[in-house]
Amino acid sequence: MDEFEKSSIEGRVIELADSSRREVEQEANEAKAEQQRYIAELLKNSSKTPIVVSAVLTSDHQSIRPDVLQKYLDATILQASSFSQLCEQADLLNVKLIQHGMAENVSQSLDSRGILRLPVIKRHYPSLVYESQAISGELAVIDVISRLNILPIKRFTAKTGTNIGNGEGDGYLQFQLRNMFGGGEQLKLDITKGTKTHSSYLLDYGQPVTPWWMLNSMLFKNSRQFGNNNSIDMLIRGFRTSLRSGFQEAGAINHELFYEAEWRTSKLLSLHASDTLLFQAGDDIKSSLGHTLAVDRRNNPIAPTSGSFLKITNELALGKYWKSQVEFSQNNSWLKDDFIGSCCTFRSGYIANLNSSKKTVNTYDKFHNGGANDIRSFQIMGLGPKDLYDSIGGDAFISYGVSLFSRLPIKKWSHSNFRLHWFFNGGKLINHNNAPLKSVVTQLANQHSTSVGFGILLRHQVARFELNFTLPLTVHSGDAMRKGFQYGIGVSFL
Repeated sequence: MDEFEKSSIEGRVIELADSSRREVEQEANEAKAEQQRYIAELLKNSSKTPIVVSAVLTSDHQSIRPDVLQKYLDATILQASSFSQLCEQADLLNVKLIQHGMAENVSQSLDSRGILRLPVIKRHYPSLVYESQAISGELAVIDVISRLNILPIKRFTAKTGTNIGNGEGDGYLQFQLRNMFGGGEQLKLDITKGTKTHSSYLLDYGQPVTPWWMLNSMLFKNSRQFGNNNSIDMLIRGFRTSLRSGFQEAGAINHELFYEAEWRTSKLLSLHASDTLLFQAGDDIKSSLGHTLAVDRRNNPIAPTSGSFLKITNELALGKYWKSQVEFSQNNSWLKDDFIGSCCTFRSGYIANLNSSKKTVNTYDKFHNGGANDIRSFQIMGLGPKDLYDSIGGDAFISYGVSLFSRLPIKKWSHSNFRLHWFFNGGKLINHNNAPLKSVVTQLANQHSTSVGFGILLRHQVARFELNFTLPLTVHSGDAMRKGFQYGIGVSFL
């Protein structure tokens, strides 16, 4: 009895301790929530209050050149004239310093020295409402001091790993020098060895031109086999330079201007190659100019639950072809915590051969459809025209997809990054040989290859992983199907 009573007392003590701990945790959470509500209400009521950032105090900023840091401050928080603008610009400054490789992390705190009286004409401040005509030529503004804490970035990194998926596997080695001269300059060397990509070397240098524009230049060389029986080995050497914008405002239009030069050498590895690939064997030089326009209104580029995305790319290969491609997607979600979501995607492209009387467009430059990231339930490059069993690509295509997502219907995992996934995909790829546009539209409107399926996906912060069971619905002559399980990884899916 004594032992029983002792154990009972110990059990009651543990229950009381657990109950007390839960009460303390609940009180702490309620106090934290109340504090957050108070801060949110304070910021809401003071969002239009005039302010001026008179000074910025920085710590651990030695890794960034003073003139460069001043540019970023001038373009962000020093532009703010109200509390709401200051909060937005402070977040933007943090994003840009991290995005351009000048800091590992950035935090800011605000302090004030009181109220200043400044001439209204000196800066543009929110208009105030007066009850009489006695409008002062001066305006009372809050003097704000920003305290900027910068965590320096590691200048040198090296990593190695493997990638496996969709019938391919490779290993890679990456070296990276970051913020080399204190202005966000980066130099990256990538070396990859794999099954289909035998070898790939990439040397990439990038640096911010302004807080909103980034300049990249790269040299690359890779060797890859393609064809139904890996009958062609292509060696590509080239150079690419681009200037792209990175505006962060909601609905901002971003641009990329690029120049690319390639020297490609195709070698025959098998006598079973198709006539099209045999005809294109040898050396081929391409020099092209291009422009990309993107409007991204999604709330997240990797795992969006709302918003739209539009991307239009045009490329002019001098003396060869003009290539245009458009992509549009719309994301929506319903119920609490975005329990159910949808994504509708449309893609289309067109190539005009500028020298059709003398030479066809190279297979490597044409459009290719099929694969886990494109029209599912078909092999990579599995749709469209074929010569023997080799995919020769197309110069016009249309593809579309509708996906439905839902959280896992298990309470324990309902708030994880896993989602159930159902999809419908379809599309068509053709060679039009510079036919009239009306004829091209007619061909693209008929006899689509379609598929359905379901599976599970993981929304990671850097990529999306999918494992689906797929089933072709309509198939046409030459289509390479993949019925059953299909695995995909990437940031862009149909």
